[in-house]
Amino acid sequence: MSEKDKRTSRRDFLKKGAFLGTAAFLTGFGLQNLGINAENIDPDKRALLMDHSLCVECQACRLACQNENDFPYTIQSIKFKNRETGTYPEVDYHLSRWSCFHCSLAPCVEVCPVDAIYKSEQGMNTTAIEECVGCHQCVGACPYEVPQMQDEKMYKCNGCVHLLEQGKLPACVSTCPSYALDFGSQQEMAEKGAVRVEELKEKGEEAYLYGLEAQEGLGLLMVLRTSPDEFQLV
Repeated sequence: MSEKDKRTSRRDFLKKGAFLGTAAFLTGFGLQNLGINAENIDPDKRALLMDHSLCVECQACRLACQNENDFPYTIQSIKFKNRETGTYPEVDYHLSRWSCFHCSLAPCVEVCPVDAIYKSEQGMNTTAIEECVGCHQCVGACPYEVPQMQDEKMYKCNGCVHLLEQGKLPACVSTCPSYALDFGSQQEMAEKGAVRVEELKEKGEEAYLYGLEAQEGLGLLMVLRTSPDEFQLV
């Protein structure tokens, strides 16, 4: 077994263990029982889950995305926004991943005049970079201001669809050293996110699950440690 396979096996083992630890809690419960609106859950849509309570902001996910997709070195398809709340000396530091949110209702897909942005079978909003004509329509349409232009081509996170088609995880997920990232069906990620929020709240910590109501449901769900409003998340 190669070192890469060993790391993957260890990751799968830890994730399965963590999931089994919450299985009893989830059994017989739907998202509504977890206090989550399930109206926008798409059974065919896949999603990323970013747990910012575990993220150490090492930027490994950003570099993995850039390398895996062979993006120009000036393109940052994954960024992080940070906020400080409170007053000195009691100040809390918070961050939020900022990349393509893979909206179910995706304005970028709707406005692209040459269909260079399309939905994959997994529900990821994917860019055929070679088809892009550099019209900037997607830049103006995206509510999160995610698309980046260089040499009249648009770049963003594509969900590593080429890896998904091979049965692999997105590069950011398989690279994260603190296991802050997960990937699976939108419902599974929503359930895991909701359980994590409850765990944090039981410890007296502030926590929110973002992504199920925005743009009719996102393919990037996030466990945040402060209100989404702090990041101006729509």
